[in-house]
Amino acid sequence: MKILIIEDEKSISDLIRMNLILEGFETIVSDEGYKGLQMFKKEEPDLVILDLMLPDCDGFEILKEMQEANYRTPIVILTAKSDQNDKILGLGLGADDYITKPFDNKELILRIRNIFKRMKKSELNSSNEINIGVFKIINNSRQFFIDSQEIYLTKTEFDLMELLMNNHKQVLSREVLLNKIWGFESEVDTRAVDMTIQRLRKKLGSYGDCIQSLYGIGYKFEANDEE
Repeated sequence: MKILIIEDEKSISDLIRMNLILEGFETIVSDEGYKGLQMFKKEEPDLVILDLMLPDCDGFEILKEMQEANYRTPIVILTAKSDQNDKILGLGLGADDYITKPFDNKELILRIRNIFKRMKKSELNSSNEINIGVFKIINNSRQFFIDSQEIYLTKTEFDLMELLMNNHKQVLSREVLLNKIWGFESEVDTRAVDMTIQRLRKKLGSYGDCIQSLYGIGYKFEANDEE
C-alpha cells in the first residue's frame, strides 16, 4: 500500500513517514499542496494524509481537486484546525477521516487500517450492481447512473448513495450513516451527513426527493421500482 503525505512541517512528515514504513507501508511526501496534487495524479497512492494549512494553498482546495481527479482514493485530514466547522466541512467534502494535531501515531495507524478494512468489507458485502427504477450503481467500477446517464459522485457521496440504495425504503439514522460511511461513533457532529445528503440531492436533480428526510430520525432512499 502506497500512502502520500502532504505536510509542510518536516518533523511531522518525517515522524509519520517513519511510523508508516515500520508498519509496512510505502510512502511518498510533499511539503506543498500543488506539488502534492501532481504527485497524487502521477503516483496514484492508495491513501492520502493531507494537512489543511499549507504554504502555497488551502488544503480544502487540494481535497476538492483530488476528489475530482480520483474520488476512489481515501483521504485523511491531519491538521491543527480543530474548529468543529472545519471538521464538518472536511468530512462533507469527502474526507474519510479528520484528525487534529497533536495526534497519537498509533491512533493514526489504526485509523488508516480501519479505512482499508471498511473498504475491503464494503467490496465483499456489496452487490456488484444495484438497479432501482432509473437508478443504477456498479460497485466494481464505482459508477452511478440516472436514466443511463453517469453522474459524478465523490467517494463519500458514492458510499452514502450505495448504502441508501442497499437499504431501499429503510430508515437509517444519522448516527448509523456516520458510522457506516466514516467509521465514527455519534460523538462526531452529524451535520457532516446532512451536508453530504444535500450535495447528493442536488446531483440527483429532479429525483432529489427520492432521498427522504425523517425529522429527528434520519434518511431513507425510496424510488419507484417501475420507474
